[in-house]
Amino acid sequence: MLKISSAIILASLTLLVPAFAVDTFPVTIEHALGTTTIETKPARVVTWGWSAQDIVIDLGIEPVGMPFFAYGGGDDGVLPWTEAALAEKGMTLPNVLPNTPEVPLEAIAALQPDVIIAPYSGLSEDEYATLSNIAPVVAYPEKPWFAGWQEVVTLTGKALGLSAEADALVAETMDWMIAERDLYPEIEGTVFANVVNRNDGQVSVRIEGDPRVQLFADIGMVPAGEAPGGSLVDTKIAYLLSYENFDQIPAEMLLSFFSNQQSADDFFAMELIQLSPLVKSQAYTNLVGDELTMAVSGAITPASLRWGFPKVIAEVGRAAAAARSE
Repeated sequence: MLKISSAIILASLTLLVPAFAVDTFPVTIEHALGTTTIETKPARVVTWGWSAQDIVIDLGIEPVGMPFFAYGGGDDGVLPWTEAALAEKGMTLPNVLPNTPEVPLEAIAALQPDVIIAPYSGLSEDEYATLSNIAPVVAYPEKPWFAGWQEVVTLTGKALGLSAEADALVAETMDWMIAERDLYPEIEGTVFANVVNRNDGQVSVRIEGDPRVQLFADIGMVPAGEAPGGSLVDTKIAYLLSYENFDQIPAEMLLSFFSNQQSADDFFAMELIQLSPLVKSQAYTNLVGDELTMAVSGAITPASLRWGFPKVIAEVGRAAAAARSE
């Protein structure tokens, strides 16, 4: 088993986050859709896409608008950890933007934002251009829906003039995650595969480079390589693998989430899936629920991790222990 010390992990993560700094305005932020200059410290903040609303709240600013979350957000579209963070800070619920397929431009404009923060989103060039006529827009750093949670925190902090506070939030969250991991010593160095059932005779196996895989790599786990017979997807952060080749995944444990227990039970009960030695040894996670999936495998933020990570890491620890018992 490969062992990676906590000190090495934390040292490497400092490369992702600039040194603590004091921001002065104007602030200029480069991103995939252009360059955004924020002339003065923003007071009225609207967030779009996933994640940014939690970070704005954690940094002590009450957003005036945030997205509706259909997945994991319940009838009111508010994620449970966002609701908890608002309560903890004594903030009122911001305006929840309409749940529409397109960016709700009129609703955003009506809130008269000073900045629109969307570093983990799928904004198109046209949407970005239109929104930029309303207020400065902070878009994703490289690709749509692809920023790691540390990047989202850093970009949000810079946009708000709170880089030092954002850096501290990243550092505190990582320290806490490592402490949670250390409760389950079998986890460190375990080779894992993040698997998603496609319900079409194939699974999607996320690989190194996917932010949802990186979350666990950051705490000392090791992403598995590609299985024989896999077909790399266009984004090159996952490959498709038939059920027939499922037993060829070169991992010590499987990490997966399901919407409900029945879906999980049905998947792991399939004959071809049962052929995997990892399934036979119970070296796979039993993580169920849209909220938990969103918290640790979707809209990842310090707030979502505080809400869901302890439960997830306990189950990862159980699966890693099962792998070690073989």
